[in-house]
Amino acid sequence: MTEEITISDQLCQELPEAVENELVEEMIPEELTEATEENESEAVHEEESIDALKEEIVSLKTKLSELEALKEAQARLFDELSAFRDLFPEVELNVIPESVWDEVRKGSSLTASYALYEKRMEAERARIALINASNASKSPGVAGRNTANEYFSPDEVRKMSRTEVHANYSKIKESMKKWI
Repeated sequence: MTEEITISDQLCQELPEAVENELVEEMIPEELTEATEENESEAVHEEESIDALKEEIVSLKTKLSELEALKEAQARLFDELSAFRDLFPEVELNVIPESVWDEVRKGSSLTASYALYEKRMEAERARIALINASNASKSPGVAGRNTANEYFSPDEVRKMSRTEVHANYSKIKESMKKWI
């Protein structure tokens, strides 16, 4: 018996809702229901379109920001190239070493990076010249060659005529510093 009461109680609760829904549906004309469904469908479509447009606006703003940043970078590069040309007019861009471009990529200016490179190369050339001069002063000269001597041995000087000694006097004096 308890089951019968539970089922009938449940039916009593569901019945008024069902009757009410039928009455409401009977009272609303069918065209109005279809129009409402179409409006709801259009509203959903409009919301989707609005969402798509919002996404496109965000995308366009992002692209605009990127273009502005690119434009600023291009103007900065033009200014740097102009300054570089003023200080180093004889240097072609294609001969600038990769180490300089690496510094530029890290944020240094082209002019400063190249000037630093030039200064380092100058110091290296001076160091090499100093080493070469030191080595040359210790070297007895070119062995076995008699062409355009920078060094003359004592035997070579003894075999020279007076005219040859006179013509090579400064070289002979330098050579004498290396004689033991």
